[in-house]
Amino acid sequence: MCSPSTSNVRFITFINTSYIEAENLDNLFGILLRVEVAVLVFSWIEFLYTFYLLIFVRAMHFNLTFLFINYGGQYFGSMLSRCIIIYIQLYPDKNLEYIIPLANYVRTLCLFIAMYILPIFMVERCLASFFVKNYEKSRKVWVSLMILSIFHPLVFASAIAYIQCKSRKFNSHNLLFSSGWLLVPFHVASFFIVNIIGYIGVEICFLYNSRRYKKFSLVGLTKFNYGLSERFQLAENIKMCKVLKKVQIAILFFNIGCSSILLMDYFQVDIMIKYSSYVAFNFLALVYGITIPIIVHFLLPEWQKETRRLIHSCLCCCSRHAVQEAPKTTFGEKMIYKDHSQEANIYFNQFNKVTL
Repeated sequence: MCSPSTSNVRFITFINTSYIEAENLDNLFGILLRVEVAVLVFSWIEFLYTFYLLIFVRAMHFNLTFLFINYGGQYFGSMLSRCIIIYIQLYPDKNLEYIIPLANYVRTLCLFIAMYILPIFMVERCLASFFVKNYEKSRKVWVSLMILSIFHPLVFASAIAYIQCKSRKFNSHNLLFSSGWLLVPFHVASFFIVNIIGYIGVEICFLYNSRRYKKFSLVGLTKFNYGLSERFQLAENIKMCKVLKKVQIAILFFNIGCSSILLMDYFQVDIMIKYSSYVAFNFLALVYGITIPIIVHFLLPEWQKETRRLIHSCLCCCSRHAVQEAPKTTFGEKMIYKDHSQEANIYFNQFNKVTL
């Protein structure tokens, strides 16, 4: 949305509440915003638990974990910015309106990270395949730092180019084109291309590692001599590629769905249709943020084990206050098992009585 009212700055899926009030749709719009806030609160809780699992449960290589933390970090910034925008829309305050452009900048930057995220996982798995001899032994922090140092500047530049839609016009075949409008389909096309390349790259990496792993059984037919650590790393590459492929399918679906809605800024459509698409974008982004951690949790046994442990611990804490019946022996005598030592003493006392 690029108009004089927004000072030649494109606001990503921002809805003008003045128009909503003029159409007498402010009650409906307020309900939708409150529902979105409720879902954001649930997403916030899920986000905190996902970060706990990423930091304290080792389910993948350090570099891959670090990249997933970066992926979750953008969602944190996006949620926070969206909450600020919703608050100002629900409770308008002239003194706080200057925050909206800043929140818009942060949210756009974070959303662009999510849109372009797939290639960084592909590059990390490719490097893990290349350094198969010692990748698992060493953290190789420089891998994730190098990927992010290249990834973030490119994404930030693309996001700023999307936001800044000042009309620089040029003449070509006697036609005037606005660079601001041309950038919208360009960005959407780049989202599609980059996501597809990222998915195909992980698929190729999976096939490459699988082929090398199968050579273990071909005695005398391979020139590679793999050690135990190398075999483990190949198996780990195959495992994580399987996980990433399933995660990437979901990311690809949501990225294509969200970025397609951005094309509404390019076409001249009814304002209510455009605003309806913006509402769909915001809720689709919420479902996006909620779904991906669930999928990752379902695919990682280590995360499932930790979740079961925490649930079991909570249930045990609750059951401590419950009334417990004292167990009885087969002789009808009452026994109280307060600890293992007492249980052992009772057992041996009964054993001695029988033997004597």
